[in-house]
Amino acid sequence: MGDPWVEATQLWYNTTYADRTGLDFPRVLVDGQTGWQTVYALTRALQFELGLTTLADSFGPATLAALTNYGTISSTFPNTSTAPSNIVKIIQGAFYCKGYNAGNGDLTGQWSPTMELAVSTLRQDLGLPGNPAVVPPKLVKFLLTMDAARLLSGGDTVIRAGQQMMNARYLNRRNFYLISTDGYFLRDTHRALMFAIQYEIGMDDDVANGNLGPGTKAGLQEQANLVVGSTDNAKRFVQIFNFALRVNGYPATFSSTYTSATAGYTRAFRTFVALPTTGTANLQTWASLLVSTGDPDRAGTGADCVMTINAERLATLRNAGYTHFGRYLTNTPDQELDKCIKQGELERIFGAGGRVFPLFQTGGSSIEHFTYKRGEEVGEEAGIAAWAYRIPSNSTIYFSVDFDALPYQVTESVIPYFQGVQQRLGRTGRNYRIGIYGPRDVCRAVVAAGLAESSFVSDMSTGYAGNLGQPLPESWAFDQIQTLWLGSDGGRIQIDKNVVSGRDGGIGSITAELRSTPDPQIPSSQFAAFEEEWFRECYEHEDSLGQQLLMPRNRDNVKNRIQEHDEYITQVATTLKVPKALIMTPLIWEGMVIRFDDDAADAAVIAYYASMERTGSAPPGARDDSSTGPAQMFARTAIRANNWGVEKGLVTSRTYDPDNWRDIWEMWQTVHTSEEAAIQLAALNMMAEAFKGAGVEPTDLRTMNPSQVMAMCVGYNGSWYDGPGTSALIYGRRRMALYYTIHRWHQMF
Repeated sequence: MGDPWVEATQLWYNTTYADRTGLDFPRVLVDGQTGWQTVYALTRALQFELGLTTLADSFGPATLAALTNYGTISSTFPNTSTAPSNIVKIIQGAFYCKGYNAGNGDLTGQWSPTMELAVSTLRQDLGLPGNPAVVPPKLVKFLLTMDAARLLSGGDTVIRAGQQMMNARYLNRRNFYLISTDGYFLRDTHRALMFAIQYEIGMDDDVANGNLGPGTKAGLQEQANLVVGSTDNAKRFVQIFNFALRVNGYPATFSSTYTSATAGYTRAFRTFVALPTTGTANLQTWASLLVSTGDPDRAGTGADCVMTINAERLATLRNAGYTHFGRYLTNTPDQELDKCIKQGELERIFGAGGRVFPLFQTGGSSIEHFTYKRGEEVGEEAGIAAWAYRIPSNSTIYFSVDFDALPYQVTESVIPYFQGVQQRLGRTGRNYRIGIYGPRDVCRAVVAAGLAESSFVSDMSTGYAGNLGQPLPESWAFDQIQTLWLGSDGGRIQIDKNVVSGRDGGIGSITAELRSTPDPQIPSSQFAAFEEEWFRECYEHEDSLGQQLLMPRNRDNVKNRIQEHDEYITQVATTLKVPKALIMTPLIWEGMVIRFDDDAADAAVIAYYASMERTGSAPPGARDDSSTGPAQMFARTAIRANNWGVEKGLVTSRTYDPDNWRDIWEMWQTVHTSEEAAIQLAALNMMAEAFKGAGVEPTDLRTMNPSQVMAMCVGYNGSWYDGPGTSALIYGRRRMALYYTIHRWHQMF
């Protein structure tokens, strides 16, 4: 139900201003509900009455300057005894929107005893003296917001006391504006707190900027080292420090004396954020209370980085005291940032006494990434990659929320995403734990939902709403505080420095090395279970209902083909020095989705070349190529694969001309009629894509990392990277899952 006084305000605005010719006064909904629509409308009305020609929703510097020139609203100004003032009516309406009675529901435009009481009450609620009951320009600016002056449900009385103190003490400072006194510590209160500290250390209005910069740090270092017995006199450092402790979750009161209880809270806080345990409020304590990075120059023993940690860089990091290293399980889909773990890198780190905390991020910088389905994909990709790198069970993998997610976005998108991650992470049989990288409140929410166990906090994003005024989560394991370069020459490396809590020790070893010798044939006793899992991988990774319906129909054909040709597949894999998964992946997937119209497409190709042989010309509507054979390859694709294999010395076949129709026809017939030839050509095509898309030499295909496998699978079905959501990229992600299913089984055989 709407407020009738707010409704009267909305109706008056519409009658007085809306639809004026040549003026930008949008109509408001008359519903009695205070909201930004009504606040913006009253702001525009005020600007018009002050003579501004450009109207806007925001109460900016021009509006404030014009109102300052106009004067402070009071019982004597403007003179409303003879003529009601629209400016007074606007202020009365704003009082109604704030929940104060400024005239018993009427917009009289006159200063009355009721309005005087409303002004006095609002001023006291904000922490200002009730008398004189005047409305200075900054109070009008506050009225035209959605900020509350009364303590809201769930608000903290100590935080409200701090808000009221700052309003009363600093209102006359040029860049300080009245803040909400609702008991909640949000962005505006944090900004006010930073200004308060700068004012207390003596900065003038031309210097104070609300940032914890060098001048502010120097002032705190010189003036605000607090110990038991410190008290406020001319300065308010103790009150502000107690306020900051309260904001960070400690039961400090808004006291002007630094007591033994204050020192106890300080010791607990410093221990929690991994500062040396003392009860002294020094610069590092202040910094950790005020900004998410704390003092970014303090020591850290963790380093996450996108650069490969080679021997020289590792020496740089270990000599600088770093012990824990965050490294990525995969590259981003475009491969432009080659950030994934390299062969031998983990062993190198462990050999030097270091530990690793695995990171996974292939997106996550915008809300569109966060869906349940994408969470499933990410969980599976991360689990596969961790298995391939031999990360042990019970290791924690950190998944990124790399933007300032709002609370509703966390509820509607981020939480379902992590539910998807949880659903698929253990597909490889290893029980990995979920960690979250993100702003403080996002980490806290995901952990509270039971979807992550530990947090890697993105505290360098000091301006994020999710970090401002948010205590460090109890689950924090790594706290990212500073980007810096270390070392020189070959040992030079850029890192993000992390403070390490010890809640997650990372990993210090990996499981037994994967077999690099030729894969064996499939044992008959395990074939059925293996086939069941590869079918599931195909079926669950297909979105098209039509394609899914084809899979049961094609299942027996694929199963029989693999059984019939397993000896030959094993032989080809051994000869080419590749995993059998490289050959079986296209055979299984492409065989699963052979369509009803594929026979018609093949018939059209046969008709095309029959006509070419007979008349030298193609019949109308005919086609000269189609995907055919057990791996559904085009003849031109097979020619490229064959010629690449000849060039690399892998096969002794002749080369074919992709522009010569007789060569195309010969290759098409080979792929169409000879399953063994098609199997070998599919293998060469996958190898060529690994070489082209991921830069893997043919001799190294048994040691491909997950990012290289992804690149190979993407390339098999199209351009390596045409953009997010393209069919080739989707194909590659899904085939990588099938590839590692096959690879894992062959490691077990």
